[in-house]
Amino acid sequence: MRIIIIVLLGFFAQMVSAQNYIDIARFYYMNTPLNSFENSLEQTKVEEYGLQLTFPIVLNEKTVLITGVSADRSSLKLDPNFLDHSSLNKVRLQLGINQVHSEKWTGTYVLLPSVASYFEPVPMDDFQLGLLTLFTYNKRKNLNYKVGFYINEENYGPLFVPLFGLYYLSPNHKFESTLLLPGQVDVNYQLGKKIALGMNFDGMTSSYNIHKSISIPKGRYVVRSSNELYTYLQFQVGKSIYAKTKVGYSISRTYKVFDNEDKVDLSLSSLYFGDERTQLNTNFKEGAIFKVELLYRFHFK
Repeated sequence: MRIIIIVLLGFFAQMVSAQNYIDIARFYYMNTPLNSFENSLEQTKVEEYGLQLTFPIVLNEKTVLITGVSADRSSLKLDPNFLDHSSLNKVRLQLGINQVHSEKWTGTYVLLPSVASYFEPVPMDDFQLGLLTLFTYNKRKNLNYKVGFYINEENYGPLFVPLFGLYYLSPNHKFESTLLLPGQVDVNYQLGKKIALGMNFDGMTSSYNIHKSISIPKGRYVVRSSNELYTYLQFQVGKSIYAKTKVGYSISRTYKVFDNEDKVDLSLSSLYFGDERTQLNTNFKEGAIFKVELLYRFHFK
């Protein structure tokens, strides 16, 4: 089952949780061994890197303005018969507010405009607009629950994702769990003062227009869908700098190419309504993933 979420939701889960830190900056690099295409001897590796910067501005004790930007780039071969590798690029802005409504309830409301393009120049159909709304109920100091939704206008049509989650920190502060379903689960245990062992699941999707390719005609788009399960070690390498070394496996990972005229009526998480699209490329097989992340973490206390 394909789970749909965006990496940015991880930050907003932190903003409204009981934990005492925020990851202000995040850089990651991901690579895979060669992946074989289905029914072919051809192979491709997937290389990806990205940067996320977040700038919270405290207006008063109840209101925080959320600003930031993220960018990512993926490079891979989309079909065994294509001559060249494709680069998929996306830049997304964040503009919103985190508001304390009462002793128990907090709301987060964020606009997420983005551009998926080669930037040579930027056609209007490369722009996408998303909205995240997330409410948090503070059950206890170390436990809260979340409910909300994410919507975005993807290349294939409108996307709507209902969100349900929780955050829990054990009384001894060694075990931490963050869930934002359907697409994100992270649990970790503090092995020592500066090292933690964890597992996380990320389910994500993104869509990109294709403009610059020898093998792919203009007027087509790519839908990336991937469910990734990792184990990781987290190291504190400085007062505010953390590193994660992650080894994982992709489940039902696809990069599907469609004609721009092929749309769906509505996507509800992993369910597509009115989907009569024709895929124009060949999928490659599942496989291992290696990932490194660097974090700049701001502690409240």
